[in-house]
Amino acid sequence: MKIPRLRLLLPAALLLVLPASVRPAAPAAAPAREKLKAELATMEDAFCAMARDQGLLAAFEHFAAPDVAFVDTDPRRFRGLAAVRERLGPDRPGVTLTWSAMFTDVSDDGTLGYNWGRYEWRGPGPDGRPKVRTGFFLTIWKRQPDGTWRYVMDNGAPDR
Repeated sequence: MKIPRLRLLLPAALLLVLPASVRPAAPAAAPAREKLKAELATMEDAFCAMARDQGLLAAFEHFAAPDVAFVDTDPRRFRGLAAVRERLGPDRPGVTLTWSAMFTDVSDDGTLGYNWGRYEWRGPGPDGRPKVRTGFFLTIWKRQPDGTWRYVMDNGAPDR
C-alpha cells in the first residue's frame, strides 16, 4: 500500500516545484533612481555654472541633445543646434540668466529625467535701464547612448 501513496506524492511535489521553475525571470534591476536624480541635479547646476562663466549660447549648445527642441520656436522647423541658435541668438552684453532646480525626478528605467525650479534674467530693458525678470523653468533630459545627460527640451514661464 505504500507504493500508491508514493505515486500520489510525486505528482503533488512536482506541482509545487514546477511553477517555481517556469516563472519568468525577474526584470533587470532598474538603475538606482536616487543616484540618477542626484546626477541629473548636478548636471543642471553645471549647466547654469557654464552659462554664468562662458555665456548662455555656449552652455545651451554644450548641454543640448542632438534632437533638442523648444516650444517657443517651431519644433517642426528647428531641431538640434539650429533650434538653440534660433531661440537664443548671440550672447548680448550685460545679460545674465541664472537658475536653480527645486525638484528633480527620473524615469524608472533611468532614460529620461526632468527638473524644474526658478530662474532670474537680468539685462538692459528696452529703455537701457537694468531690468530683472523671474519665473519658473522646466528642463527635460534624456540619457544619451554614451551615458551622459543632455536636455531635449527647455522652457521658461515668467512670473505674472
